Amino acid sequence: MSFKRASILAILILVSSILGFSQAQPPKPAEEAPPSPLAVPKNYRYTGRGRRDPFVNPIPKPAPNAANPAGGPAPAQCPQAQGLKRVLVGQAAIAGVVTSREASMNVAIISAPGGKTYFAHIGDALCDAVVRSIKITQVTFMPIVSPGTDQTGVREIERKVRPTP
Repeated sequence: MSFKRASILAILILVSSILGFSQAQPPKPAEEAPPSPLAVPKNYRYTGRGRRDPFVNPIPKPAPNAANPAGGPAPAQCPQAQGLKRVLVGQAAIAGVVTSREASMNVAIISAPGGKTYFAHIGDALCDAVVRSIKITQVTFMPIVSPGTDQTGVREIERKVRPTP
């Protein structure tokens, strides 16, 4: 029994000395990782002597506008509108039409500023007009007139379908 106690005691002393030795060493300073081969020094400036930098895109990206993320100026008539109701008839371009035997099933494909595309049915409202009819060659809009305004001079707006090549 004394031999077992002595061997357990020796093992404990050995383990504690190994652990104590590893903790007693001063920590090594952290080695910096080698720089990436694609890294550019902080003080680097390209001197092209009249030539452009080949690693910079010559076409700058447009700065994002936080006030108007949908793109295009917000119409004064409907500043809080979303989607198709944000588009003025003057800004809209008719990209195409999907027709059916029933006139109520026709759909107009409207391209708006900012690269947006909307699908409009008869009766859908834009910012300043309502879709009145959709035919294979044209889309007719009826302008929205505020109440109390003389409506005698109001005419329908017809926009031709402009096929894209």
